[in-house]
Formats: sequence, structure tokens, C-alpha cells
Amino acid sequence: MEIKTITSANIPAFFNSLVKSGKVVVAPVLKKNGKVYFESVESYDQVSTDYIQTVFSPKSVVFPKVEELFSFTKKEDGDFEFRNDMSAVPETVVWGLRPCDSSAFNYLTDFFLKENLDTYFKIRKERTTLISISCAKADEACFCTSVGLNPGSTAGTDMLLTAMGDIFYTEVMTEKGKAIIDPALFTESPEKSKDEYLAKIDVKFSMDEIKERIQNAYDSAEWKHESMGCLSCGACAFSCPTCTCFDIQDEGTQDSGKRLRCWDACGFGLFTQHASGHNPKTNQTARRRQRLMHKFKYSVENLGVVSCVGCGRCIRVCPAHLNIFENILNVTKA
Repeated sequence: MEIKTITSANIPAFFNSLVKSGKVVVAPVLKKNGKVYFESVESYDQVSTDYIQTVFSPKSVVFPKVEELFSFTKKEDGDFEFRNDMSAVPETVVWGLRPCDSSAFNYLTDFFLKENLDTYFKIRKERTTLISISCAKADEACFCTSVGLNPGSTAGTDMLLTAMGDIFYTEVMTEKGKAIIDPALFTESPEKSKDEYLAKIDVKFSMDEIKERIQNAYDSAEWKHESMGCLSCGACAFSCPTCTCFDIQDEGTQDSGKRLRCWDACGFGLFTQHASGHNPKTNQTARRRQRLMHKFKYSVENLGVVSCVGCGRCIRVCPAHLNIFENILNVTKA
């Protein structure tokens, strides 16, 4: 790790140098509805700097909502030509993601690469650089401190910027981060404490206690109560930085077409429905249980980590006002 500083006045120059380098730069943008979304931008003037969290995470940069896996065409001799060109995937910089989001990239990497290597994800991740900005403020939905993170976490990021008055304290974590440093804009710095500049987020629950109690929570009667408001809309999954459910769809004819991978959600009734019509998850209680058990139990068993980063998006976006940390506390209460 290298420690540097950059003045607030030089941030636009640093940002615009990334754009001029030819990379695609994805950053938070304030829309007319008053909400902030990650979008490709051309200038720092387009970037929103006053936000707690974006509506959606930037995971679509490495795991697109809809992705063409390959296309095919039947040739005159009856054989098939398959096309799968990933060379067009651009070098991308994600600017301004919060520490919870950058830590989510660690989970995504484990999920897609640890057991069965996913080439599509691997190429996109290798061509993506993350520049995170620490959280100076939070709201009641934030709970990163309950899942082992904090508003200044460096997990998963290539570079973390923390606003300290008229400078940004810069932690350069990887070779990707070092590669984008402009010596004319950054200066060397001793290590400093970030605590006074970070948002204060109360711990909502003990992760150690949750991990222990959830082992016996599968048959809890509370699941029905906690799931009664769920509309099966999928908003929680689509806004989540760590949800990885997907479906495979084939489009075209027997002579030409393409195979697509698109986001899906375990909260959808069709997600577990078999071709026979049988569905092992027959109601929303079972599906809500699956979502929370995966976050706090199954991912721990399979990958060794809790697959929730406490970003609070699912709480903010839920039309039925379901609260994931209240849900998990209620189903695991002693």
C-alpha cells in the first residue's frame, strides 16, 4: 500500500485525465428524479459528489444485466459458426463507489472465479479499476459496521479517497491503483487516522452471534411473519451489489441466434420452477428464507464470507419496507 494526498482542487484534473486516457469512466450521476445512478461520463462536471448511496451498485460493470455469451450461424455445409469476441470489453474505471460496494467485488470475484472460473467475468474484472470514496455521512439503512466493514474500508478497492478538509487522503492498494497515479497531482504522505472524517454507523447486530444462531433458524416460525410483505418484485436483488443469480436465454432460430445471460432473483416464483412444473420453493416465505439464508449462512459455508456488505440498498428500495437486518435479527433471536 502507498499513501498519498491530492488537493480537492486537483480532483477534477485527475478525473478528467482518466477520461482522456481512453478508459470508460463510470461514476455517480444525479438524475432528474433526485436519485443517483452509476453511468458512463465524459467530464467531472457530470459527477455527483453529494450522495450517501446510489440506487444500484456498479456490479453491472463486471456482471452485466444482460450479456451475450456467444452467437451462432448455420453455414451452408450444415456446420455451425460460433462467435464469442471479448476483445471489445473496454478498460473501465469505476469512480466514487462506496467502500461497501468495493468490498462486494471481492465476493463477486470469489463467486465467479474460485470454483468454476467464469471467463466473461474474469476478463471484465481484469479490465476494471475501482476508485472508492470513503463515507462522510450515512443514513438509517447503512449497517456496514455490523458485517465486518466500516465507512473507510479498503477491501476490494484499487484506490480509496478520503476527504480531509481541502485534501483527499489517498490509499493506493494495488498495482492498478499505482498505474493511474499522476505524480504532478499527488504528493507523498505519512499514514493518518481517518476516523474523525468518517460517518458514524452504529453496530446493529453481532455477526458472530448471527452466524451461530442462524444454524438452527431454518424452521423458525418467524420466517412467515418476516416475509408477509414481500411482493416478489426483485428490487432487493437487482439493487444488491452481491446478488449473482442469473438465467440463460437462447434467442433466434435453428439457423442463427445468440445465448444471453441475464440477471435473475431467487425471490421470483419462476426461479426454482422445474420444467416439469414442480417448484420446491412454493411460496414467498420459502423464497425470502432462501435469500437471507444465502447471505448469512450458505455463502459462509461455500465461500467463507457473509455475502452482505451492509449497503442498505435493499432496505431503501423495498416497496414493502422490509428491513434485512431486522429480518435476520427476528429469525435468529434466542
